[in-house]
Amino acid sequence: MPLPLWIAWIAWTVLALGAGAWLGVRWARRRWPVDLPLRRGDTGLPNRAAALDYLVRQLSVAERRRCPTTVLVVQADVRPPPARFLEQALARRLAPRLRAHEMLAHWGPAQFVVVLPDADVPGALVLAEDLRQLASAARDDGLAPVSVSIGVHGRRAGAEQDLRELAAEMVIAAQRALEATEANGPGRIEIEP
Repeated sequence: MPLPLWIAWIAWTVLALGAGAWLGVRWARRRWPVDLPLRRGDTGLPNRAAALDYLVRQLSVAERRRCPTTVLVVQADVRPPPARFLEQALARRLAPRLRAHEMLAHWGPAQFVVVLPDADVPGALVLAEDLRQLASAARDDGLAPVSVSIGVHGRRAGAEQDLRELAAEMVIAAQRALEATEANGPGRIEIEP
């Protein structure tokens, strides 16, 4: 016995709407990741906003634990502004050296920020030297050895400080140290006290 036409029409409509909704959700998930505004599309690394937010959270934890936090600003010594493949390859070289709770973020053209929670300046200098050597090592990833300069700044959070302002001050201080490396020559590591 054939189904009445209106039942077949309802079944077909429900099936079409369900398939359309399923495809729409899949397309939306593929097209717009949840954290898209906080990541760079070309390197996949967190951007400035994500790095500052992470630094504020880590300063809050460090304040409770009474331990230092250190920021590195890593700049590739290349002129004119580099191509994207240089940034991508450099990020792939540097990221494996970091521990899970440390963050490598894209800051500017061929410039990265590394947030090191629970790290003092001497420990950060060891990591900075490792990163400098990793960047300048010859490898088969399609990127020639690159000289990088690194600015370092470490500080303990105080109870009376606004953590957002402190995070911005720390990055600015590390950038000042990076500017000192440009004055003293490429491939250097400088500390901002």
